[in-house]
Amino acid sequence: MNAFDADYIDPGDRFLQRVRRAAVTVLGDSPAGRDVAGLCADHLRTRQSIMQDRAVGSTIVAIVGAAGQGKSWLAKQLVAGTAAEQAIPSGNREDESTRRLIWIGPQAPRDLDSRREQFLHCDAGAMRDLGGPYLLVDTPGATDDDKEIAETARRALSLAAILVMVVRRDQLRSQTVSVLSTLGEGTLVVPVINAVRDSADPELAADADTLVARMRAAAPSGTILSPILIPDFDVQDLEESAVAEAALKQLKNLLSPYLDGHLTDDRRRRIRLAAVDARFRESLRATLGEHLPGLTRAVDRLNEEARKLPGDVALSMVGGHEALRAGIRSKLRLSVLTDTAAVWFPYRSLLGLLNLTHGAWDRVVLSLSGSLPSLISVAWTSARNLRHGEEVEQDLREGLRRRSSAAVVDRLGPPIARFHEQLREMLSAVPQDNEHSAELDDDRHPQMAYLAGIDALQEESQRIFDEEVQRRAVPATTAVALAVLGTLIFWALMAAPIYSLYDQYVVASYQTFRDSDGSLERFPRPEFSMLLTSLLLSLLPTALYAMLVITYSQRRRTVDRIEQRIRQRHAETIARLQQDGVLRLRWTDPLLGDAEFLLSAGRE
Repeated sequence: MNAFDADYIDPGDRFLQRVRRAAVTVLGDSPAGRDVAGLCADHLRTRQSIMQDRAVGSTIVAIVGAAGQGKSWLAKQLVAGTAAEQAIPSGNREDESTRRLIWIGPQAPRDLDSRREQFLHCDAGAMRDLGGPYLLVDTPGATDDDKEIAETARRALSLAAILVMVVRRDQLRSQTVSVLSTLGEGTLVVPVINAVRDSADPELAADADTLVARMRAAAPSGTILSPILIPDFDVQDLEESAVAEAALKQLKNLLSPYLDGHLTDDRRRRIRLAAVDARFRESLRATLGEHLPGLTRAVDRLNEEARKLPGDVALSMVGGHEALRAGIRSKLRLSVLTDTAAVWFPYRSLLGLLNLTHGAWDRVVLSLSGSLPSLISVAWTSARNLRHGEEVEQDLREGLRRRSSAAVVDRLGPPIARFHEQLREMLSAVPQDNEHSAELDDDRHPQMAYLAGIDALQEESQRIFDEEVQRRAVPATTAVALAVLGTLIFWALMAAPIYSLYDQYVVASYQTFRDSDGSLERFPRPEFSMLLTSLLLSLLPTALYAMLVITYSQRRRTVDRIEQRIRQRHAETIARLQQDGVLRLRWTDPLLGDAEFLLSAGRE
């Protein structure tokens, strides 16, 4: 098994297995269950057909279209003058029409199914030159009333790299064209308008352009080439051979640039697999919507809430306006205090004291947020140097989980109840294991789902909070410069009294040692009021300066910018975690999970 198979077949098989398992669990042997099983089997065969390389070294060119459009005539022209031409059913009569896939080429395809397929040998040199080696496939009508014939024709659409889609002039506006174009998603398509009775018809060009536009809209990942017009030689009295020669010359001009092997690469297969997967989901949605309309509507409502809920809950847990701004201000003040070393005394002591008193309101706001924990409060708490910081942080984290669980119950309770009601109605009409009915009737587990990814969001929240605050906080060098200035302010005022006291003390000490008389009378005896007055006079301007520094560090414009960036990055993170499947609802009830998955598979 190559790397492509591992990447694109196994996931599809696993998806189909889960769909089948969910259908058996929820639908049992009901009509809806049997239809889903049939869809899965058909889809698996289609995927396997796309992955098969049945024409090694050649490009498969399939001639497709509705019954009676002239497909076999075109196939005959590509192998004119050979035994294969005579063996191709003409299609003029019902008993002669193509009912099997007819392979034409120098080598039979792999795994030929004789019940539905026929191989006609034709040397490569005898086949019409289209610019490269190819294996021709003539198909029965893809919209034939016979389901087996129609299925055989649709198999060719999965096998071929090039589709030559034949449609009569009078059938250009048929819905069949859009259906066939959709089935040819991811391929190269050449429209052939057959049986044109009047080449000068003014509406012909407009109808041809409309045909190409419809085909491109139906198959946006396909490559739709310019249409080839084939006149009705019987009506216009033209030579059939001349008409065929002109048509084949145009076909070669269109296909020559593409018949070099690149149409069979992995990219084409991936596009086609994506297309058939999308069609399978759409068919699954339509089938279940037809059989189970009430349950489908309940799932639509449940999915609508489930898609919006993770983002809404996560955004609500970022925190309110005041709580977030309080956390930002506290973090900004803490940043300045952390970058101020203890050596800058007493400025740092005043800064810390004022930080506590200045942030009293912020602490009240953040304390109140503990009853409604937010992601920001968790991030802010984890950054604090508290004695019991880990315990407080854990309490907040648990509070976040409880809050998210409560939000899940509040938002999803009504749609889950409606879903259960519809599921009970459906199961009452379908034979089911009693265990499933017991699960539905058991109301002991009201928490049917929980919000996964909260821990990952908390980590992202803390990182975003720290990064954005640090980006706008006062730089460390600026904090040091402010500390130097604050320290100088204090000592510029306090230095004179201190110097005077120490000067008298030094002189008295010197005289005492010199005279050796041991007298204490000469030592200074300052009054306490004088020292206190000096200290207060020195501390007051320093404290005012420290207050200005705190005010500067948490100025309104800075807080506004940080809050805006935090909320913006949180919204982006929530969207990314939801897209990656980290932040999502997870169902705890197996039966509910299977039913929700089955009925949601066609909508993803």
